[in-house]
Amino acid sequence: MLEGEIIKFYRKKAGLTQEQLGKDICTATHVSRIERGETRYSSEIIELFSQRLQIDIENEIAVVQNIEKKLHKWHTSIILERMKEVDKIKNELECIQYISASNFATLYQLLLARYYLLKQIKEKAYDILVQTRKDTPAMSSYERNLYYHVNGLYYLAQYIRLENENRQKALQELKKINIEQYGNPEYYYHLGLAYHWTQSKVMAYFYAEKAFRYFKKTNNYARAILAESMMLVQLEGSTQLDFEDIVENYENLIDHSEALGLTDKKGMILHNLGWMYFRRRDYKNAHLYYEKAVKEANRKSLPFLNRLYNYLDNAEEGNILSSKMILKHANEGLALSKKATNDLYQVLFSLLIFRVSSTTDEYFLYIEETALPFFRSHHHVTHASKYGKLLFNYFVKNKQYEKAVETGDIFINVP
Repeated sequence: MLEGEIIKFYRKKAGLTQEQLGKDICTATHVSRIERGETRYSSEIIELFSQRLQIDIENEIAVVQNIEKKLHKWHTSIILERMKEVDKIKNELECIQYISASNFATLYQLLLARYYLLKQIKEKAYDILVQTRKDTPAMSSYERNLYYHVNGLYYLAQYIRLENENRQKALQELKKINIEQYGNPEYYYHLGLAYHWTQSKVMAYFYAEKAFRYFKKTNNYARAILAESMMLVQLEGSTQLDFEDIVENYENLIDHSEALGLTDKKGMILHNLGWMYFRRRDYKNAHLYYEKAVKEANRKSLPFLNRLYNYLDNAEEGNILSSKMILKHANEGLALSKKATNDLYQVLFSLLIFRVSSTTDEYFLYIEETALPFFRSHHHVTHASKYGKLLFNYFVKNKQYEKAVETGDIFINVP
């Protein structure tokens, strides 16, 4: 019985033995049987227990019966990213002391991990997932699928570092989800994102479109914008006419984001459009959108470092900004990267600084001794391939053929 479970929880919390709780009321054996729900008992006994434990048993029962409903409401708020409601419900749940001993303890912990990921507190989310993993066999089918989803989200949160290992892990976890058991189509967006980062354009588009339909159906306009943006990214490489249509769709998404006050979504879409222009070597248009994207980002965030680097990389390659201006901003980016202890962007901004301000030999020495080993050891495949090829050509040009062969093996067989 629920009363027995609650009595047991608060007895342990008060540090009382069964004998101490039952003193002058009933035997310790009877207390034990009540707590396990193995015997009938009078309301008077429960009332006496409640007085001794200083709790309102009727109120506690009402709160416990409402836990599941409140947890699912919390999950919905997280999906919709209604942050005020998300924080409010979290505070309410934290006031339910019994939740950690209830049948909903695992569900609560998984949603708490998801909350921390939403707040970008990845370390706390990881600790919860590690602990929960030990209890996987005892989970319900819904909880197990939620675990796969949150675990996939954790790896997605890591792959902004462009580590191929995390991309693959994210995809593996999300593919385990059984939608019939889970019933949360939102995960289609994250599965599409995982396919995008593993360069599976067809599958990425397929799941992004499914997510887009779900978000539109549920009036989740902010997430619908993200899903549509992901669909557009997969269309890169189309004909010129198609590209013009894609740009028009991007512009519409930017307008919609602005109208809804979604600054973070607007910045991301601006950056994606800049990236598409950069890939087409249209540096002038890429510069325009990258510049706007940088202005929309929080200077203390990882997206700011990412956008600033791409903005400066494009400006240098397209000869748009002066060397003085590029160096000024690159040093700013390097300082912010050090403050954030982000090794990847420390290397990238250092490369940019060497490229602009140093001699050719110094630049390639940094690639050989620092940048390329870092990219390889951290599985940054795109960067390892790019700078491996540059170094290979440098060695060939300088008739250092033995090093050229070694470097060629590196970027051809990037791990």
